[in-house]
Amino acid sequence: MIDPAGTTAPPPRRADRWLALFGVLALVCGGVFAFSVARSRVTAGRVQQVERAIRATLDRQGAALLRGDRSGWLSGVDPALSGDLTRLYANLRGLRVSGWLPRTRNVRTGPRWTADIQIRVCFSAPACPRTPETYVPAGDVISARTEWLVTGDRAVLTAFDQTGTDGSVPWKHGTLSFAPGRRVVVAAAKGLTGTNPEAWLAAAERAAQVADRYALTRPGTYVVFLADEKHWRESLGEDREAAAFVDRTSEQTAFAIIDATALDADPTDERLLRHEFGHIATLLGTLDNQDEWAIEGLAEYIAYAGAPVQSYELVADARRHVEESGWNGRLDLEWSTEPTERFGYYAMGFLAMRCLAETYGEPKMLTFFTEVARRGEPPAEAAEGALGMQWEQVQNACQPKILSWLRPDAAEPRQPAR
Repeated sequence: MIDPAGTTAPPPRRADRWLALFGVLALVCGGVFAFSVARSRVTAGRVQQVERAIRATLDRQGAALLRGDRSGWLSGVDPALSGDLTRLYANLRGLRVSGWLPRTRNVRTGPRWTADIQIRVCFSAPACPRTPETYVPAGDVISARTEWLVTGDRAVLTAFDQTGTDGSVPWKHGTLSFAPGRRVVVAAAKGLTGTNPEAWLAAAERAAQVADRYALTRPGTYVVFLADEKHWRESLGEDREAAAFVDRTSEQTAFAIIDATALDADPTDERLLRHEFGHIATLLGTLDNQDEWAIEGLAEYIAYAGAPVQSYELVADARRHVEESGWNGRLDLEWSTEPTERFGYYAMGFLAMRCLAETYGEPKMLTFFTEVARRGEPPAEAAEGALGMQWEQVQNACQPKILSWLRPDAAEPRQPAR
């Protein structure tokens, strides 16, 4: 093109065209990005809305469970699931559930909404607090993959696939039968030969009354599960020399597990039940205690509360331990789980706690136990504050007393029950 002045105009600059193109692309991409952000926000908002609806259903279920309303428990459940959920409801009510703390994760959309749920429950404690550790103890948690039909703000449970194992007590998947008492619930898998909850209830109630006198954290209920051979092996392996143990699944929940089908299992064995309830009464609210000599010793002390030392069935094992080990008077013995040594260590723990109680009184003995077993203080640090004596002096005082109890000709007057 020729301008009026007769000079040739420069050709259009390509940079201007590229800038224009980039501008168009920016507008298009910006629009797409804005649309994507808006869509993501809508999706996230819908997920949050659905999660709130699911949580609301779970909260209503929990409230119905705790007040004993089975219809309310099933109101947000597809009828196809009513059998499984009714069984779970019956087990939780039978074990006197005291808390229901749900949470949801990984809420996703699809043909139906899906979510992973975890629900913390408690049994032995009168309360089930929500803490940062709430979902750590797997034994107290119902974990499940779930599906939901969500309409508006209403969520109905349509699939409930529990994950994880039962633990010592098969309350999550199995069907249990119960014998409820005032302080005790005795449970067993329904229909198994040799596990009759009613047969154990009377002795368990008497044992609970004794254990309550030593409770450092009083249980809401003592829960006993009668294990048959299969459940016992799943819980403790091949060790059928032990007659029972306490499964402390969390700081708030503990189960006394009894080997109910062993040859010498005795539903009237109040001492066995006192021992296990003693563990619950003195350790509830704690976990990971290490001082076995004090823990087992106090449980044995509770089992034989009010009885003379010479009636203790493991006196001969203590005598053998003293002779074979050359015992030097140490009370806080390092524990041994070797089958050939186990009963000797149980017996020495009993004698140690018995000596502390008789020498300094039960209240001071329990204070000492609290410092050592519950708070982790070394005996040398706990003794002076709890017993008013240095630990070396305590051991020096107990050694001759324990040796006198172990003399074959030793005798002592029967003490009145406390």
